[in-house]
Amino acid sequence: MWIIGDIHGCLEELEELLRQIPQGDALLFLGDYVDRGPSASGVIARVMREKHRSQYLLGNHESMMLNFFKDPGSDEGTSWLHPMNGGQNTLQSYGLSSGSSYESLPQSHREFLESLLLSFENEDFIAVHAGLDPDVDLAHQRRETILWVRETWIQGEMRWTGKRVYYGHTPTRYVNGLMNQKDPIRGKRSIGLDTGCVFGGFLSAMNAYTDELIQIPAKRNYWH
Repeated sequence: MWIIGDIHGCLEELEELLRQIPQGDALLFLGDYVDRGPSASGVIARVMREKHRSQYLLGNHESMMLNFFKDPGSDEGTSWLHPMNGGQNTLQSYGLSSGSSYESLPQSHREFLESLLLSFENEDFIAVHAGLDPDVDLAHQRRETILWVRETWIQGEMRWTGKRVYYGHTPTRYVNGLMNQKDPIRGKRSIGLDTGCVFGGFLSAMNAYTDELIQIPAKRNYWH
């Protein structure tokens, strides 16, 4: 199974990445398909074509997007169009405006967004979007933690006593530095795979069983 980090609308890089992964191999997407990059709608359409072999996680950006339409007064709903979050880019990719209704999105895309998993677990590993509370078992994790945590997880993951964890959310440049943003965040109990494609970094996929890494360099920095 190949675990794919945050895409953020980087459709060209996603296409190239998928060409390099064997057609018979399973995929697991860590979330954040939308926002900031130029082709959020195209990314969702593309990953949906892989549903016969894929598991899809919810990212904090999809959560904000859903709340923008369904619970606009919530913290996530009101923050989606904040300039730092890039929700406007997603609306533009659909040809929509901030006043558009949820029903303006294609039905298949709405169904996809509503089907996204908060976590994935098999006999060998766990995958979540952002991380975990290292002192709490998976069954008792808070939704907010799974979607939003950064430092608490990255600095404390060595205390985690469960299976190896794969996650995205925190671009590796914030941990490894700008000169080393290609490398995943390699902890004692976890691996972070958001290598910052939308920021001019790389789109990454790691084989959970062989640790083989496929990385596609960004065509450019889409988000300044």
